[in-house]
Amino acid sequence: MEIDVEYEAEQVVRRVDRVAEEARERVERLGPVVGRATSGDGSVSVVVRPGGLLSEVKLTAAALDAGADALAAQVMAVAERATRRAGANMHRTLAPVLGPEGEKHLSSLGYEPAPEDPADTPENAVFDAPLGARPPKRGSR
Repeated sequence: MEIDVEYEAEQVVRRVDRVAEEARERVERLGPVVGRATSGDGSVSVVVRPGGLLSEVKLTAAALDAGADALAAQVMAVAERATRRAGANMHRTLAPVLGPEGEKHLSSLGYEPAPEDPADTPENAVFDAPLGARPPKRGSR
């Protein structure tokens, strides 16, 4: 059995072009692939692109009052959470177009589906106080 290499190469090019077009359409329809996260107290907000490239950082006066070490820790923690979300958004955007084999490649690049984000639960205080849990307020349990 002889293989027509030119025909097979043309088929691969057509499939790649079709998948690229579908991916482009999905990104256009869904918007830019980014991850967003905000600290629990709202003092630090970031937007990152897949891979963790910071594209926006917003700080409140309260964030600046926390001191350099606390602010740095909080920015890093919030950026890490946003990076996970950006990767999950990339996975969610491209996995349907790429199929199971493509999904494996996305995972190998670190673009994983998003498990439930434990940082969104109230008992995870690291985003509220990156240097340790805050003492409870008087009158609260």
